[in-house]
Amino acid sequence: MRLFNYSYVLFCSIIVLACADLSSNDPIPSVEENTCVGEGIIRCVLKSGMVVDVSLPPSYADTVKYPIMLINDGESVFNANGLNAKFIIDDLINTGSIEPIIAVAIYSQGQRNNLYIPYLDDWITRNWGSYKPESEIYASLIINDLIPFLETKYSLDKKEIGIMGYSLGGLFSTWMGLKYPDHIKYSASLSGSFWVADYQIFDEVKENGYDPENKFWFDIGATTGEWNYYVPLYSALDSVGVEPGKQSFYYEDKGARHVFSDWRNWLELPLKLFFAPSEPTKEKMEVILQCIQSSQNPDLRFKRMNPIITFSNNAKYSLAHTAKYTLESGNGQLGREGSFLNEAGEELKVLVEYLHFTEEVIIPENYCN
Repeated sequence: MRLFNYSYVLFCSIIVLACADLSSNDPIPSVEENTCVGEGIIRCVLKSGMVVDVSLPPSYADTVKYPIMLINDGESVFNANGLNAKFIIDDLINTGSIEPIIAVAIYSQGQRNNLYIPYLDDWITRNWGSYKPESEIYASLIINDLIPFLETKYSLDKKEIGIMGYSLGGLFSTWMGLKYPDHIKYSASLSGSFWVADYQIFDEVKENGYDPENKFWFDIGATTGEWNYYVPLYSALDSVGVEPGKQSFYYEDKGARHVFSDWRNWLELPLKLFFAPSEPTKEKMEVILQCIQSSQNPDLRFKRMNPIITFSNNAKYSLAHTAKYTLESGNGQLGREGSFLNEAGEELKVLVEYLHFTEEVIIPENYCN
């Protein structure tokens, strides 16, 4: 059953308004030809009306083909108070944590709802105002206009294209990765708004539609019950052969919220998994106990075991349904995705297993009661 979390949506709307304040003060000129100006961060204005900021990797050379990461909400991407992506990406490149990549921030120009929301949603219309879903148009501009233009200006590898975004921009990034796997190899969603239109994005998962090279990342702060609509997407991808821990990565961060400071902390994780110079190895598993208060009902709490795998390059992801949970002692119930119910005054001992990793977890008496 899909549960609509109104309190979370209201919180997201505050974030949406805050994002609008991070736009650049630089004027956007009208042009008859595609133009690019600037150094360090290069501003390009396309005849189609698209505006992008381009960050080339340190020691960029025309003789090398570079992967490219497109990032939505371009107004905040390179802003120090936003994602601060150039600083983070350049540091990852300089330390050898990722291969050199080209980062392209695509401006929303005040059209976030139209561009990033693929579906009509009555709740959004009533609370945020009317909009026209134009995600198909936006995706077409990216594929047929922006990427060909960038290819004429820079040395990029068209087989190594990713897209990333947060909140509604994360919704669009996952949507585009699911819909256009032939064009988008990597998609990353930071706190993606998967709740839109009663989680209709679940229906975009294709049977036999994904190459073994396609990779997906999505994450959530586990401060409220939103994990209950991220885990089903993780499972849906698994059901069509997208392998968890190799092609799809879901990360549930205890204590994190729908804010830029946490998105900045997460930014390196999908980049390390998508663009690592060599394939990292899974080094350890840690199981985090979580007591998640419902944002709709203060008296309701979700009890979770969150097993997290850490790679040799410090990338990480949550296992959710991919781990095996076995009740060794105590009276309680275990869910397939790591949830549990324990009776008051009852200690549980649970064995968590994944690949060659095992951990015995003690759930104390009255935990989360």
